Amino acid sequence: MQSEAEIRSAVISLLARREYSRAEIEHKYRDKYDAVQLASVLDQCQANGYQSDQRFAEMLVRSKAGQGYGLLRILQDGKRKGLSETLLKDCIREQALDWFELAASLCQRKFKEGVDTQDRKLYEKRMRYLLSRGFSYEQAKYAINSVNSDTE
Repeated sequence: MQSEAEIRSAVISLLARREYSRAEIEHKYRDKYDAVQLASVLDQCQANGYQSDQRFAEMLVRSKAGQGYGLLRILQDGKRKGLSETLLKDCIREQALDWFELAASLCQRKFKEGVDTQDRKLYEKRMRYLLSRGFSYEQAKYAINSVNSDTE
């Protein structure tokens, strides 16, 4: 059985490298340490400001949006990392991102030239790409049309 000091040392060492959600840390150490002691250490880390789901969520939203991911993908990734949907939506609202312009920017970088509206295969390929990145259908359509209007 590990002491709380050993657990605290392991958790702080982990957090020194990057931000983690509480659920990620619990998942990582659930087989290695006692659950009650781990919960106690994580409570102390949160109280001391070493670990914060709020800070992690803000970092995740900023990072994923900067990488060209849409709202749906960010929500999905956040839930996978153990964050609540409410917390994620609050962080997204604080960032005040324009998803249409983000999709258009990504489309502009990825597809330099416009697509002929008659070429359904190419249009659908681009649409699938944007949808898989977490953008809504309306945002993807706007992005593809904005690239078309820029190249004309």
